Amino acid sequence: MKRPRELVQIGCYLRQDQAEERGLVILALQRPYWILEDEGLYCLYVDGADAADATAELEKYETEREAKIEKDRQKWITEQTPARAGLRSLYGFAWFMLLFFALQAIQGNSWINLGQADSRGILQGELWRPLTALTLHADLAHLLANIATGLVFAWALLPLLGTGLTWSGFLLSGFLGNLFNAWFYQDGHRSIGASTAVFGALGVLAAYQAIHSVVQHRRPGWREIFLPLGAGFALLAFLGMGGGEEKAHNNRVDILAHGFGMLAGLALGALAAWFRLPERTTPALQKALTFAAVLLPVIAWAWALLYL
Repeated sequence: MKRPRELVQIGCYLRQDQAEERGLVILALQRPYWILEDEGLYCLYVDGADAADATAELEKYETEREAKIEKDRQKWITEQTPARAGLRSLYGFAWFMLLFFALQAIQGNSWINLGQADSRGILQGELWRPLTALTLHADLAHLLANIATGLVFAWALLPLLGTGLTWSGFLLSGFLGNLFNAWFYQDGHRSIGASTAVFGALGVLAAYQAIHSVVQHRRPGWREIFLPLGAGFALLAFLGMGGGEEKAHNNRVDILAHGFGMLAGLALGALAAWFRLPERTTPALQKALTFAAVLLPVIAWAWALLYL
């Protein structure tokens, strides 16, 4: 290396690694550089003959670096916005259920009779009942158990499906579960509670993870397919087959409603994974589906109130 005729300072930095990083830019020009400490700063020097080229290259580097930082910041903001929306939706779900429970407490048995999943009424065309029944609960403990379990399953689904697909899947699986339950019993069966939708969400989660592994890998191992499905059915057996958490209006655990809800969820989750719906659903459509999931139970109750 030739001895420099004159050292020219082209930048000073708070940390040595920052100076060394810029030094690599100078090395890329095949020019030497020196780092000298000056009053707590690490200053980058080059030969005076190389100063113009080195300064221009550093300016280009800093411009590109700032552009990359800004791009990464915007990407982070974009990624965090759905996450914040999903977190807000969890709070919204809890308050939504509490609001309907307060209305139920005010209205009493007439409210329950109007909105419960009465199999005879459903088969006669009272199709508000599969939805309104999801907002009714036997007591506060029943409500809180369903809120807690629903929040856990929804929290797991939100990063996979997005807000709109998560809550519309939650609602649709509950609606279908109650509909299938009415068809099975035909007459004389009544039930209330959100757990049909809660176990529907569990079904969506299990099937989506299993089928997604098939779509992604084409030839996945048995473990990737059956582990989520096995975990889902184990949770159904543990949480949905008794224990007093889900009570029908006559204080019985509605095991079939749980099972039908999960089966509906399994179908919906499999469809979502197979057709890659989360990737194809725009943010605007996610918002629309979230709004629909909130609005449909309200419309169902408005329809029910017409029959008072």
